[in-house]
Amino acid sequence: MSRQIASILFLAAAALGVTAGCNTNSKPPAANSPATVGNAAGPSDMEKMKAELAKLSPEDAASAEKQHVCLVTNKMLGTMGPPLKVDVDGKPIWICCEGCRDELLANKDTYLAKLKKE
Repeated sequence: MSRQIASILFLAAAALGVTAGCNTNSKPPAANSPATVGNAAGPSDMEKMKAELAKLSPEDAASAEKQHVCLVTNKMLGTMGPPLKVDVDGKPIWICCEGCRDELLANKDTYLAKLKKE
């Protein structure tokens, strides 16, 4: 019975589009969308990233820039504010927001493997 309830809850969450992390769409914006090209609507994602990384130490900024995207959401680091560094088994991993921390730590082997591929 409890398995049926868990399955129903999972399907309901999936139908509503509930996701882990910062609850944003991980699909990258179109090449010429306002999110990627600076214009009157605001700075581009790259400009946002550069501005937020400038707030970090030079070593952390270089590390975050090298990783470039949040491993949980695939969003460019710095587009949601300053990225956060999380130590995972002695390896610094950058995430876009506090909402991604639990997912990262709960599935650390998956994200460490993803980091090695990049």
